[in-house]
Amino acid sequence: MDTPAELRLTKTVNRGGCAAKLEAGSLATLLAGLPRQEHPDLLVGTDFLDDAAVWRISEERLLVQTVDFFTPILDDPRDFGAVAAANALSDIFAMGGRPFSALTVLAFPSATLPGSVLTELMAGATERINAAGALLVGGHSIDDDTLKLGFSVNGFVATGQMWSNRGARPGDRLLLTKAVGTGTLTGGLKNDEVTAADLAEAIESMKLLNLLDLPPDLREAVHAATDVTGFGLLGHSLHIARGSNVTIEIEAGSVPLLANARETLGRGIVTRAHGSNTTYVAAAVAGRESISELDWLALVDPQTSGGLLLSVAGERAQELLAAVRPRFPRAELIGTVSIAGERPIVVR
Repeated sequence: MDTPAELRLTKTVNRGGCAAKLEAGSLATLLAGLPRQEHPDLLVGTDFLDDAAVWRISEERLLVQTVDFFTPILDDPRDFGAVAAANALSDIFAMGGRPFSALTVLAFPSATLPGSVLTELMAGATERINAAGALLVGGHSIDDDTLKLGFSVNGFVATGQMWSNRGARPGDRLLLTKAVGTGTLTGGLKNDEVTAADLAEAIESMKLLNLLDLPPDLREAVHAATDVTGFGLLGHSLHIARGSNVTIEIEAGSVPLLANARETLGRGIVTRAHGSNTTYVAAAVAGRESISELDWLALVDPQTSGGLLLSVAGERAQELLAAVRPRFPRAELIGTVSIAGERPIVVR
């Protein structure tokens, strides 16, 4: 069966993409009473809200594990599948690893969507998984009222080459590999306030894998890393700041915005997550009064398959920026790291 041209996946759900995440503050409170998970070989767990778990499997190699899924953020099934895969794979790249296998997590409303949608979803996802050097090796599906797609991904990283959100140092520069604005743009698409053509750059950005091929010396210049997703640039910056016991200083005017995102934010096209992200970070941020409301909304815009945020040795920052620009043309240096101050984040 062919996929109907008029079918719009975003109209089948209330919220889409990483904007549908549970609120970070509420989630932390609800899970606070669970016993801490400890083991000598568990190098990264849940303590610092990092992107993936890391388990030592030998003296030379570490296993990186993650899972991510969400509801439709785009109407085209193949594009949505590609974005869902790229988003899940990103957690492995954010830890400095390379993925090797992926398992599908799928909820599919077989009563309301044709099977051709599922075929297109998985075609787009498999292409991205294979492009990352990994294989799709299985998964699990259920029949549900709303479409949800994601992947559990495993990767490897060599001992001593792992990145986390805990290594940022005073004097570092902050490098962001992708422009922001997917939250406002996809929210506008769902509500018929923008067209798919207005999202052309955003779609290509979300499908772009966060794969960094760096020479060993530049790789060592990356002191901390995370990928920017549903909690926005400020939310994920806060995780680095707290994990590394530093202050993150962000130049709002240096943060790149996707095409048409400034316009949609200016028109007040925002999601529920813009508000919950603001609540999550507000008390931790100094300088909000020094920037415009539009710039603030960009900093808390919930990203789906956003870029990597890297804390890089200051003297190597320009060199690293030049190295990543061929793959990530919108990459920018957006701030600095300083000694821990009164607030974990300063914006200006």
